Amino acid sequence: MKHTPLIIALFLLCLANSARAQQRQCDASLLSQKGDSCMSIHDTFHAMQFYLAGVNADTTNVDARRKLAACYRKTGNHQACITNLDRIPADSIGHDDMRMYYYSYLSIDSNDKAAYWGEQITKHYPYDSDIVASLASLYNTTNKPERAEQTTKAYITQCDSTNMYVNKEYAYSLYLQLKYDEAIPLYKKLIAQGADNYTSNFILGMCYDGNYDTANAQKYLEKAVEKNGNSSYCLYRLAMAEEGLVMDSLALEHFNRSLETAIPASRQLIIYTKLASLHFVHKRYAQAARAFQLVIAHDPTDKPLNYYNAAQMFLAADDITKADMYLKIFIDKADKPDADESTKKLLETARKQLNKKK
Repeated sequence: MKHTPLIIALFLLCLANSARAQQRQCDASLLSQKGDSCMSIHDTFHAMQFYLAGVNADTTNVDARRKLAACYRKTGNHQACITNLDRIPADSIGHDDMRMYYYSYLSIDSNDKAAYWGEQITKHYPYDSDIVASLASLYNTTNKPERAEQTTKAYITQCDSTNMYVNKEYAYSLYLQLKYDEAIPLYKKLIAQGADNYTSNFILGMCYDGNYDTANAQKYLEKAVEKNGNSSYCLYRLAMAEEGLVMDSLALEHFNRSLETAIPASRQLIIYTKLASLHFVHKRYAQAARAFQLVIAHDPTDKPLNYYNAAQMFLAADDITKADMYLKIFIDKADKPDADESTKKLLETARKQLNKKK
């Protein structure tokens, strides 16, 4: 009986520890409920604080940990999301957890780990078409189209053949592998089902081009240009097809448009202005004059000052003929009744320069 007091003390200690554990679980549960209330009104900021407090109160609370990870993903802190998911026991990782892993790794460009979780999802939850399409897109954009083909083909044959997102990635994987004969009917079907956009028509045109069917290549590349006339490469490929069909006037038009759209006109104007300034600073006057000619060609507002600047550079480069020409154009364009004082001073200088050469 001499051990009875020790046994009683240990028993009471166990009861106290059990009570404290139960209290912690209760506290964590209440905090989690408060977090849920915040999430019901899309208040992620305060929900995250409640879930974090819940996890601190009971580190074994998987539900609070999972919800905290989801909050981190919603706020863009993908690494924190992954860290919290890592603290969930492996045998408790479910479908939603795998999705959070996948999208978080995808968001931080950790493609190999994203692919791992994507494969886990398609293996255990094969009907998750969002992941199938996204994983296939990842494979297509990382030069693994054969993996994309395997992923999408398995879904199409075993689950659903009508999902357009999956079919689009499947068709694209075939195109990337130069399997044009297989890709062509798929793209035609996608277009018929409503995906009649630039990308579908462009790739279909390129498939026909790859099969040396120039007439159909021209047909679909033309449709692509109708939907997006600012794609320099598409305009170039269309012009190549038209040249092959001896449609020379159209080919010339589209070759020129391809050049014009290679760099937007507004950006070209900025670039040529910068070039002119740099050439002037380094006393390369002939190059500066040429740059100002390009500024004139690309400025839709046709500012008279551009002609004055070009004239000054040609004067500095001793090209008197071109200097005179641009001085006369400047005077003609700038000599207006409403000209401001700075323009009037430039007009005075331009006239003196012309008269000096007479």
